Amino acid sequence: MNIWTVGTSSAVPSRNRGLPANIISYKGERILFDCGEGTQRKLMAEKLGLMKISRIFISHWHADHFSGLLGLIQTMEMEGREEPLYIYGPPRTEEFTDNILDTGYFQRSFDIFVENIVEGEEIVGEGYQIKPFEVEHGVNAFGYVFEEEQKRKANKDKMEELGIGSSPKVGKLKRGEEIEWEGERVSPEEVIQTVEGRKIVYSGDTSKCENMIKYAEDADLLIHEATCRHKIIDQRNGHTSAKQAGKIAEKADVNKLVLTHISRRYQREEEELLAEAREEFKNTKIGEDGKEFSVSPHRPED
Repeated sequence: MNIWTVGTSSAVPSRNRGLPANIISYKGERILFDCGEGTQRKLMAEKLGLMKISRIFISHWHADHFSGLLGLIQTMEMEGREEPLYIYGPPRTEEFTDNILDTGYFQRSFDIFVENIVEGEEIVGEGYQIKPFEVEHGVNAFGYVFEEEQKRKANKDKMEELGIGSSPKVGKLKRGEEIEWEGERVSPEEVIQTVEGRKIVYSGDTSKCENMIKYAEDADLLIHEATCRHKIIDQRNGHTSAKQAGKIAEKADVNKLVLTHISRRYQREEEELLAEAREEFKNTKIGEDGKEFSVSPHRPED
């Protein structure tokens, strides 16, 4: 599983940062979270498989989070895309997407399916599910949880002890079925361990809120907005300071925090944002346009 922070600026792009966009690559599928202006160009520059994008999740309908959508879809059409594209977002996503696709003269060579979603829904893919959750931004806005399915893995030591490591009956045990081996019954609980899947959480735009902490709990990677330094957070309604992002990561007990949605006013002060977040949560990085992060599969506990 690989994650790229494709665009990491807030509201207005800077020389080094484009508008919000993030990619999760999982088993060859590309899932895009937000699509700010310039997203397709950055996807091309970083060779991130623009045509492999299957699903797009919009966090909210402020222009910096969706303004690259029309160009991206038109490029897909001009490149001969045939596979359907799925777009999800908070209430009014269908309305806003229809308005975008009605702009200009435009023919489509592929189907686009658009869905308004609400907290509590699950969008299920091959080996994963994505859950939206409400955040506080002054308009309908979501964060998103990408969660890999649990896996059932054999305890190699126990399998070797029983002498069934190479038996085709291992598959039955992984499916939760009891087997007979050398005159004895062997239950899945004796040799199979359940391993939790990987969890990636994206905040979208939000002020510090309890729902964010709740849904980010135990995440392997939290990509969270850090629009400004804490000393001016009272002037930035609906947003989070770097310090607050660090506190959210600490309370949610995540493994790694990546700061994004960085205001252009901090082009020469990014290290100060990082230091502020690290006062609350040590394992913090600053996202950069095109920067890649990977999350290794979980392993069975001893």
